Amino acid sequence: MWGLLDSAVQAAGVSAEVLEAVHVVLPDGLFIPDIVVVEAAAAAENPVTCDAEAVLLVVEIVSPSSSGRRTDRLLKPPYYAEANIEHLWRLELEPVPTLIVSELRDGRYVERLVAEAGRETAVESPFPLKLDPGTLVAPRR
Repeated sequence: MWGLLDSAVQAAGVSAEVLEAVHVVLPDGLFIPDIVVVEAAAAAENPVTCDAEAVLLVVEIVSPSSSGRRTDRLLKPPYYAEANIEHLWRLELEPVPTLIVSELRDGRYVERLVAEAGRETAVESPFPLKLDPGTLVAPRR
């Protein structure tokens, strides 16, 4: 996922960096999303911690544990919304890889599209890219 996002950011000419496991400072705490796209200046200033204002996109890869699923699906999104992070993508791994692309509207996230494994889907914002969620995860052995 990181490589795909990095290529899309570069192709779009967006001044941003794709980072993994970065501390994102929110109004009510600190979260560590799986992947974030942050303004390049903020990443250069501190590649480990950034303020929510610098975050363009948060990507959560849903944990297989029941508590992790609740956290990624229910707990984190309202905090990201309160911090005005405009784009939230959630990669569900089960039963098949599915990417839920959401955008902030009136203080809450609204699903804009759902990309399912086996089908290439075009995502337009925050930068254009095409993806098949099935190619984002390693096949099970």
